Amino acid sequence: MNQGEIMKNMDNVFKQLTNNFNELISREQLLRFLDQKCTQLYDRIIFEQLYSRMPKGINGYVSVMDFKNIVLQAYQTLTSKINQSSTLMDQKKNELNQISIKLKQLTNTERYNNYNISLQSTLTIQILDGIVEFPGNSLVFIKIGCDEIIYQTKYVNRNSPQWGDTFTFPIQSGQEEIWLAIMDEESAKNKQIGGQVQLQLKEFYDQKIHQEELIFMNELNTVRSAVVKVSIQWIHSQTKYLEQEILETQQQIQELKFDIDEYNNDINAIFQPFQQQNTIDPLYQLEQSQKQQLSVNQIYSTQQNYSVEPPKQNTEITPNQWLRISLILTLMFLVSTIAESFIKTQFLDFLILFYSLWFYMNNFELQSLLHIKIMTFMYILSIIYDGFWLFIYFKPYLKNEVKYDHQEDTFHQYTVVLCILVLIEKLFIILSYFKLYLKSPNARQNIFDEQYEICFGSYYQNKLAESQKQAQYSSKVIRQGTPNIKYVYPLQQQSQSQRQKYSIRYVQ
Repeated sequence: MNQGEIMKNMDNVFKQLTNNFNELISREQLLRFLDQKCTQLYDRIIFEQLYSRMPKGINGYVSVMDFKNIVLQAYQTLTSKINQSSTLMDQKKNELNQISIKLKQLTNTERYNNYNISLQSTLTIQILDGIVEFPGNSLVFIKIGCDEIIYQTKYVNRNSPQWGDTFTFPIQSGQEEIWLAIMDEESAKNKQIGGQVQLQLKEFYDQKIHQEELIFMNELNTVRSAVVKVSIQWIHSQTKYLEQEILETQQQIQELKFDIDEYNNDINAIFQPFQQQNTIDPLYQLEQSQKQQLSVNQIYSTQQNYSVEPPKQNTEITPNQWLRISLILTLMFLVSTIAESFIKTQFLDFLILFYSLWFYMNNFELQSLLHIKIMTFMYILSIIYDGFWLFIYFKPYLKNEVKYDHQEDTFHQYTVVLCILVLIEKLFIILSYFKLYLKSPNARQNIFDEQYEICFGSYYQNKLAESQKQAQYSSKVIRQGTPNIKYVYPLQQQSQSQRQKYSIRYVQ
């Protein structure tokens, strides 16, 4: 389908909607018309992408001409991506054929030594650029050594060193010591170095190209002297390397094929309302049209008036909201306790506050009811204590036996009032905890033994042992492998979110 046929088909279809393509229509009117012209509902993801890039008038109105232009732009972009992906896929197929031919030749010819390393094993190091930090004014260079083989780079300006030199070393055991040393002309004359670093071959066992930033340290290994960017690759088995290349290339071909299919699906979805249907049986077309019209009428009912009923707001307070309410009450309790501590000792209240604030710092969301139970018990104990205190200190006022002077009586009244205020705050906190316990999911199933085990039992010990075991496993050199290792790269399954990503590729 060329560009002329596309425009002609769209004109023929949109004439059923309006003869003036510059006339503004609403988003709902355009979408409803497209739904009526499809055998099924028009793709909503694609429509939203098209609509979001169209120029809009008042209330989001658009014109048919703008829609035609954006559809044509999407078609051109998708077609271009299909051509690019097809060209790249052809290149990958040619590469795959060449690698397969080379692999067949090496299968019977490659030989290995006693270390299970190919006799043609090589380590390739390319020195790129870096930053020189050790003092000096002369040109700098780098020496690279592997056992008795030593290479040297060219001399470059120390202010902006750019080497680009590549060196290759034969590897026999995989335990060779690879070292690099940076120096300038002055230090070389004095038989000194500016900095040095060593490489571990086992870090490059995967045979991939590694881009590294090597940090050179001085002779005492105390001061950084330079940072150099290098490219490193160790090929210890050409056969395994080519097998890995084949699997990776096959995966790339599958991904490119998947991309092309998705692009074609997007094109078909975009132009579904404008496809010619002359070859379809008229009776079948009429039946499908009636079904489609019924479906569209159900969706675009006049009673709905293209509006979506807003979801009902849930005014019920959640457990985490009750937790925040209790935190606010606890902070009010803290302020009152500080004020009351000028006259009355508040050791128990401060103990409760410290425990409560520690809980809120570590549990902004409800995790366990054990701490809630502990704090509730402590608050009840504190209320009983305050009740006895009020009974003792408020008794003189009940019997008119006040024997304090004016100043002492003022402080006494101040303390009693604050104690009553704190008591009320404690009651409200207990009430919030009670609500929190009732609103908590599966509150009745929260077994105390399980909570105690989580907080004080062997749970954390098992968790720590599990973490140490995982760390120990991760620290092993997984790339050491075996002689017959197979590198498998399965194509991952595409999720719905990935499908949506492909649907909007033409606008990227």
